[in-house]
Amino acid sequence: MRLLKLFRIPFFAAVLIALGAMLAGAWLTTALAMLAAGGVFVLGRDPVHDVPSRPLGVVSPVDGRITVVDEREDPFLARPSLVVRMRQGVFAPAVLHSPIEGRVQHIWCGHSMPATDDGAVVAIHVSTDEGDDVVFSLSRPWLPGPLSWSVQPGERVGQGLRKGLAGWGRHVSIYMPPGSMPEVQLQDRVRAGVDVISRLEHSV
Repeated sequence: MRLLKLFRIPFFAAVLIALGAMLAGAWLTTALAMLAAGGVFVLGRDPVHDVPSRPLGVVSPVDGRITVVDEREDPFLARPSLVVRMRQGVFAPAVLHSPIEGRVQHIWCGHSMPATDDGAVVAIHVSTDEGDDVVFSLSRPWLPGPLSWSVQPGERVGQGLRKGLAGWGRHVSIYMPPGSMPEVQLQDRVRAGVDVISRLEHSV
């Protein structure tokens, strides 16, 4: 289990305060500092997952619970699509993984974001080498948290690799080509970068 860089200084600062308070006999301060260190560790943890190759698989970008599996219009590419939507846990790891291997084509945010039914604030379009287009979007959470993505348009990204921060408590929607086969059902729990939510279909 690793700790994200963003959270390392607050974690070690809380631990040092706890140690100093313990040496001084300030037990209330010790307890509060240890609680703060524990909270920072829970929110900032970065689990190490074995990421096996899943040919034609689309893996979950975050840890969460499936809330939608349906055929809907993709608001970003204006096409029919299979959409799988999940609610990220409030105490889930803040990391954001790439659902597929391929090249980042476009990133929408701010004024470029089309209207969506889940209140998305950022969306990322990745194309596989086989020509499949997958878009995943993240909504604004009720709990403030970091949101970042390190791979720019034109650059490649690997399936299941951690390439950003999602914060906590977000709605995440993954839009896949029509004909994709879902591998999850409503209320299923999924792990980021590991669990396959759908398989892309190709005719032989």
